[in-house]
Amino acid sequence: MKIDTSRIRGEFQKKAIVWSNDEERKSIALYLAGEVKPHVSLEPGGYLSLMGIRGRVPGEHLKIVNNHEDPLKIKGIENDLKDRIRWILKEIKPGYVYRLEVEDISKTAGDYIGHLILKTDNPKKPELIIIVNGSIRPREN
Repeated sequence: MKIDTSRIRGEFQKKAIVWSNDEERKSIALYLAGEVKPHVSLEPGGYLSLMGIRGRVPGEHLKIVNNHEDPLKIKGIENDLKDRIRWILKEIKPGYVYRLEVEDISKTAGDYIGHLILKTDNPKKPELIIIVNGSIRPREN
């Protein structure tokens, strides 16, 4: 049996029926079970929302977890929302766990959506894409 795990995350179980010409046992079920771990996990997910009144928007964060034995280095971050957000990357467990914190720095109210693209040294996962959206209301007078 062969399983394409490119679209599977977490635990899985697959079943195949093998048919034969054996008179006493015409078929047999084969089971394949396992767990697929992504190369790198974004917890709780790859999406951050910044919402609130301009100047008083709570920051958001996510955890980046390397699921390999070899350490992972984040070589850089591209930010297509430079006038809207500021980010800080903290290394919690060097090579294995990072914390990405994002805060709104908008000078005007309005909605936006963009990306932070994290460049890594892992050839199997050279980029991690994080979607950032904001909904910033004007200050109340």
